[in-house]
Amino acid sequence: MRIHLVFVGRTAFADIESAIDRYVKRLVHYCRVEIHYIKGEKISAGVEDRIVRDREGERILKLTGREGHLIIWDQRGRELDSSGLSKFLESLISSAMTEVWMIVGGPVGVSGKLLENAREVLSLSKMTFPHDLARLMLVEQLYRAFTIMKGEPYNR
Repeated sequence: MRIHLVFVGRTAFADIESAIDRYVKRLVHYCRVEIHYIKGEKISAGVEDRIVRDREGERILKLTGREGHLIIWDQRGRELDSSGLSKFLESLISSAMTEVWMIVGGPVGVSGKLLENAREVLSLSKMTFPHDLARLMLVEQLYRAFTIMKGEPYNR
C-alpha cells in the first residue's frame, strides 16, 4: 500500500517539518509514503473562505484523480482512537487497497466537493488544531497505528 499525504502549502515551522520528516522516515518501514504539497490560496479580507476552500479543493482533486481511496481529515469526521486507526489501516491493506490519499486541508479547511468525493472523513479530534500541527499529528498516528498492527512496543 502507498499512502499519499496531501498538504495545502508548506509549513512555516522548521521544527514541525523536521518532526514530520522523522515520522515519515519511520513509516517507510511499513508502507510507501509520498507527500504532495498543493499551492495554498492567499487568504485576504476580500476573499471568502469558501472560495479559498473551493480553489484548493480543485487542486487536490486534480492531483488525486479518481483512483485510490480518498480520506479527508476534518474535525467533523469520525473519530478513531489509535487502535481503531490501526484496524482501519489493516482493513485497507486486507482489501488490497494500493493507493490511499489522505488530505489535510489548509487554514480554512476543506471544500464541500472534497468531502463529497471522500470515501472516508476522519477526525484527529473534535478540537481545532493549526493545520501544520494536524499534519504532524497525522504522521505520528499513522506510525503508531502500524506499530500497533505489528505488535511493536512504540504504543506502550
